[in-house]
Amino acid sequence: MLLRSVFTKTIRDLRWPTFWVALGCGLMTGYFAILFPTYSKILNMNDLLAKMGPMAKIFGSSVGDASTLIGFLHFELFSMMLPAGMIAFAAGMASGFTAGEESRGTIDVLLSYPVSRRRLILEKSLAILIACIVVAVVTGVFAVVGAALSASELPVGPLSAALALVVVLGLAFGAIALAISAATGNRGVSIGITVALMIAMYLIDALANIVDGLNTIRPLSLFKYYSGHDPLRYGLDLGDTAVLAAVTAVFLVIALVGFERRDLAA
Repeated sequence: MLLRSVFTKTIRDLRWPTFWVALGCGLMTGYFAILFPTYSKILNMNDLLAKMGPMAKIFGSSVGDASTLIGFLHFELFSMMLPAGMIAFAAGMASGFTAGEESRGTIDVLLSYPVSRRRLILEKSLAILIACIVVAVVTGVFAVVGAALSASELPVGPLSAALALVVVLGLAFGAIALAISAATGNRGVSIGITVALMIAMYLIDALANIVDGLNTIRPLSLFKYYSGHDPLRYGLDLGDTAVLAAVTAVFLVIALVGFERRDLAA
């Protein structure tokens, strides 16, 4: 079949992964929103966090009032689970954009069409951006519906801000994975390094709440710019968003340069 557009082909290739990730994140968020009143009757979340002491800061340092749905969702999902899911999705897909094509032996066929390497990277990156946005929108819809079914208050503005930052965080790690795979041609190495970075950065940001010595390197963690200003309570921080967007742009450029310079015949 004639390749008319790298973008539309990538969108087609991503349709089922996007569907399942969006459905999974949406159902999980809706589940917690629906059952929040039940959880709040069984457990006093604020007392539970108080008993956890410093450990609570690792799992949700800026929960605020955990007896509200917004605080509950922060503790259960937005502190780690949803960001990790978005990162895994974006990095997993992005790492296969070049290295995956190479391992399948389809990169030469793809580039035999009038498609430059730069266009290949940019159009595939645009497709993953749209896929991540779809996941976030579906997750938000399920959250709002779940809150309505449980008669719980869920401010749409802060929810949208948090989901927007989840997307930008996922794209930043996705760009890192893309840069590594474009430079090395090894998808496994790309995913491994990206996951290791995610875990290390999360631990640095979380432990900095209880270990003062880590505050000096905390700015190196992308999670600082994701949750540092608590978007679920205070909305979108433009400075943090700009940092994550800049990281995404820098590593996208690195991916472009690395892929342009690589000898694919090697």
